[in-house]
Amino acid sequence: MLRNLIDDASSLKVKYKDNNYIFVPSILLLVVGFVVHYFWGFEAAIIVELPLITLFILSMIFHVYRKLEADLEEERIQSQAIQSIYRYIEPRYPLPSMSRWTAFPDLAEHIIRECMQNKPTCVVELGSGISTLITAYALEKYGPSDAKIISLDHSEKYSKITAELLKEHELEHRAEVIYAPLQTTLVNETSYSWYGLDDLELTHKIDLLLVDGPPVKTNKMARYPAIPLLYKYFSKHCVTLLDDAARKSEQDSVQHWLDEYPDLVHTYIGNKKGLSIIKRGL
Repeated sequence: MLRNLIDDASSLKVKYKDNNYIFVPSILLLVVGFVVHYFWGFEAAIIVELPLITLFILSMIFHVYRKLEADLEEERIQSQAIQSIYRYIEPRYPLPSMSRWTAFPDLAEHIIRECMQNKPTCVVELGSGISTLITAYALEKYGPSDAKIISLDHSEKYSKITAELLKEHELEHRAEVIYAPLQTTLVNETSYSWYGLDDLELTHKIDLLLVDGPPVKTNKMARYPAIPLLYKYFSKHCVTLLDDAARKSEQDSVQHWLDEYPDLVHTYIGNKKGLSIIKRGL
């Protein structure tokens, strides 16, 4: 029975982190059943185990219900964000899928909002992709005539894919993708594997910084070097958007930024992946 329950939970795509909710009670049920059976026999084990199994099944049903309810709410949020994206920009071709490892629609919506409200001239992005395309469209419609996004990507393959995507949408004049392999970089006496900045040439101060790389597994606090290395290029009211901010690595990075730069103000949005908005206020 327990095996069937676990299989059913897996078919509902219960995340790996939820497995402890199933695994630990299952082991406890087995241990309790074995102990009772050993000391008081089979009938006593059945009398003790049946209420516990019933409670476990009810608890798991409630847990799965809450999980599905949260997933449905997330789907509604992303659907609304997609509608906003198509409302405020006018893509010349269909946009690529925004799921899995790409920027989610709610992040893209925040990028568009920043471009509408603050009209950045210079946007720098760490990690290229669909967000590069969305930002280029937003700059084309809402930014100054010379507004541009410069995107650094450590993958030559994905740099080319993003460049082709921009070409397809006729946005080369609004975006530049730079292949910037990761290299050992010293920040505050600690070594990080981070983007090489040799090919980064800025004609304006950075008004908007999009941090979606390097990958979290690169090293501890992989995205921390972003502000220490680029802060000197910030405009007076630069805004930083940090994706995947629900992860501990990103949260630690944000805390270090706030400790080291007193003029930064942080707002956290608790969406599926987490988004940190860090504004420079003078």
